[in-house]
Amino acid sequence: MLRVVASHQPPLVFVNEAADGSKNFTGFLVDLLPMLLETAGLPLNYSIRYIPPLQAAGGRQLENGSWTGMMGELTSGRADLALYPMTLTAQRAKYIQHTQPFQDGGYGLLVKTQAVNTGYSFLLPFTWQVWLLFLMAMLAVVLLLTAMDLTTRKARHAALEKVDSCKVQRSRKRDKLMGHAIETIMMAVNSGAAPASRSLGVKLLFIAWAIFSVIMLAAYTANLTANLTVNQLAVQIGSLADLAQSSAYFGVPADSSVSSYFTSSLDKAALLLRPRMIEYKDTDDAVADVRRGKIAAFVTDHINALYFTQVKPCDLALGGEVVGSGSLVLGLQPNSTIRGKLDDAMLKLAESGQVPDLRRKWFQDNSECDSEASPEGGRLSMAQAWSVFVIPAVGAAAGILIAAAEVFYYNKMFVGVQSLRQDLSAMGARVVLTRRLHRQQRSISKSLRFGSATDHTFDAESPVQGTDKANSQKSAADKDAQRDGSGSGSSSAKQQQQQQRQGSE
Repeated sequence: MLRVVASHQPPLVFVNEAADGSKNFTGFLVDLLPMLLETAGLPLNYSIRYIPPLQAAGGRQLENGSWTGMMGELTSGRADLALYPMTLTAQRAKYIQHTQPFQDGGYGLLVKTQAVNTGYSFLLPFTWQVWLLFLMAMLAVVLLLTAMDLTTRKARHAALEKVDSCKVQRSRKRDKLMGHAIETIMMAVNSGAAPASRSLGVKLLFIAWAIFSVIMLAAYTANLTANLTVNQLAVQIGSLADLAQSSAYFGVPADSSVSSYFTSSLDKAALLLRPRMIEYKDTDDAVADVRRGKIAAFVTDHINALYFTQVKPCDLALGGEVVGSGSLVLGLQPNSTIRGKLDDAMLKLAESGQVPDLRRKWFQDNSECDSEASPEGGRLSMAQAWSVFVIPAVGAAAGILIAAAEVFYYNKMFVGVQSLRQDLSAMGARVVLTRRLHRQQRSISKSLRFGSATDHTFDAESPVQGTDKANSQKSAADKDAQRDGSGSGSSSAKQQQQQQRQGSE
């Protein structure tokens, strides 16, 4: 049976005590161990022994040559494998064997974030690219609304001029140029009203802008609330140089490679900080002192420091500098016979993507703070907002097409439609339809007669032309007869008058 020792080192190893007093082990390394043994072809026969955190540092060598912590468990033969994030150093490599690295090493500075109040917090909900595009969209909508309203208004007045000039004057008095700039800005803050323009294109574009404004206002309100709640967090200490200039104390894990770095390193910043170093046997105590402000920073393994930035109350952050170097390995006994198989298995798991999956599971997916403390957290970026700007763009395109159709209607069809409406109101639909059909038939017959007359090129008269000529001659004869009749009638009247005068005499 493989003898394994472990201690509480989140997120690599979590140790929870059950009701019966037994220990339950979970975490990155706990999931990695059976995968490693199975890939190496070793039996899944192992037991995990718990070591309290006060005794479970990586370990340091005492004056008598013995080791403390996990190094002591391995060198003394009490354990075959240490399920612990052990930083590989040259001194440790002389006394134990180890697996291939499962994680990059280095030390991180765990510091408390400080809220910074700025006078431009109201701009934080959106990135500057989103703000710029929003202002450009607002300007474009104002110009389009004004241009569409003026164009359709002018076409409507010109069409009314052809129908009724008095009606045009009344329409011009009633239709005033809309304050589209004010309406657009007011709608952007959810306080506008629908425009009184008669143009359907103007109304459609304004509806699209209203929908866009509601979405953007909701996003702005939500992000502003998040930014005011979390505020903008700043890290005052980002490196050992900043820590050295602050004249503050800092902490390190006791009997660890971190403390050895500050006691034996030739790093100038480490030499300056050495007198202000405080060693902590319990990591939780050190984290509590950082939150209380008793120490300015806690320098520990980078992976452990990262874990504390992802748990509530989300008031801790990592400094920008990674101190030291090295890799995290699993320690083995000095005379271990399974190192070669475990090394091959570790490489296979890394190449197959199983180790990265475990990292995401335990290092990222379990975060309780998400991205709230990130400089870009709670800000709407172009990658998230570009699709919202499609709404006013589509509304503008549709509005322009409808406005163009309105101008065409007023220029080409308005007069005819008004004439038809007047006829319908005066005579009724049946009479208007009959007259229009009769008029259409007459126009068709005239066009047919004109076409047949032009097609004949011979000199003989057509029957229709002969008939027309005979009718004209007959009408002329009738007029002559009327003239003769009227003349004879007048002469007979004169003779009768003479006879009457003679008889009287």
